[in-house]
Parts: sequence; C-alpha cells; structure tokens
Amino acid sequence: MKTPVRTLFITVFTAASGLIAACSDKAKDEAPMPADPTPALQMSSYFDFVTITPAGGTAHSGYGTGYRPADIKGTATLGPQVLALDFEAGTDNTYFEVDRAKISAKWTGTYALQCRNRPTDPVFTSYIYTVRTATGSSGAIYRFSETTRELTGNVTITAYDAKRQLVSGTYEVRAPEQNEPSATITFGGPKCTIIMEGSFENLKVKGQ
Repeated sequence: MKTPVRTLFITVFTAASGLIAACSDKAKDEAPMPADPTPALQMSSYFDFVTITPAGGTAHSGYGTGYRPADIKGTATLGPQVLALDFEAGTDNTYFEVDRAKISAKWTGTYALQCRNRPTDPVFTSYIYTVRTATGSSGAIYRFSETTRELTGNVTITAYDAKRQLVSGTYEVRAPEQNEPSATITFGGPKCTIIMEGSFENLKVKGQ
C-alpha cells in the first residue's frame, strides 16, 4: 500500500520537529550557569563607654571603625550541624554559628543570639580583636555566647538562592560589660559595650 506523499511529509516533519524541540530543551538544560555575582559586604565595629557625669548623669564616649567593602573578607560554610558565617577586616573578626535544625525551610528569618540567659537560642557568636605589628600580634578573644549574661542582636537571612547557593542578610551584636580589647585587663578596669554590625549579599555557601 502506498503512503500518500502529503501524509509522509507530515509524519517526517512532525518527527523532525520533536527532535529539534528535544535538542533545544537539552541545550537549555546544559547551558552553563551564569557566573556568581561578586559578594557585597559591609562591616563596622564600635566600643561604647559610659561614664558618670559630675551632675550624676551618664555620658557616652568611644571609638570604632567602618570598613571599605573591598577590605572585608566573608565566608559561609554549611556543616552537618551549623551554618558558619565568618567576617574579618582590619582588627576585627566576627563569627556566627547558626543551628541548622532551627533554620527555616527557605532559610529566611531572624535568628537570635545565644547568651548565658538564653543558651538555647539558635546563634552562637564570638569575636576576635587582633592588632598586628612588625614584631608580632596581640589582642583578645571574646566567646560572647558563653561568657555574656545578656546579648542583644541577631543574624537575619533575607534571601537564599538554593540553586546557586548564595545567601544574603544582616547581623548585629551588642555585648555589654566587656573589657576594652586594646587595653591591659585589670581588676575594676573600664568596661564597654562592643557593637558589631554588618551585612552580606550574594555570599557563596560552601560545604564543610
């Protein structure tokens, strides 16, 4: 039995169209992902001292540093138990561990800092102050979540791209009654509130 030419043409054309569509879809699937955007980082530190005025009131004084984005190094590492966020610039190194079991399904949310009064809150935080000289380095290590009775602040994740593993957010730490990091620690010496603030955008999350 002869197949009409028109029917044969339609059959061949339909098959070819399906093959072209399949190849097109495969090409889309195999298209390389665009390069990751450059992370945008902000970070600052401040040491706030409160003194009693002659009139009996209080006065604030202190010093701090705001860093240029190019001078800030930030990393995000996803381990079996925690999401570790590490930010370093100049004399300052702020570190967070967010409990993975308490991170929302889409990651976004505000996560409170652990302290002695709230040991089950989701974020452990610590801070290292380092002064480097030609002859060596000196500084202080603060494990805020373990040693400070009351911390104020949080880590907020504002966006997470699961496909590209990019995380964005902000952080704030206010740790009262701390020894001044650049001074020799003495009994009854001056205390300050250490304030750390920053933001991160499109920070690549790497596996541990």
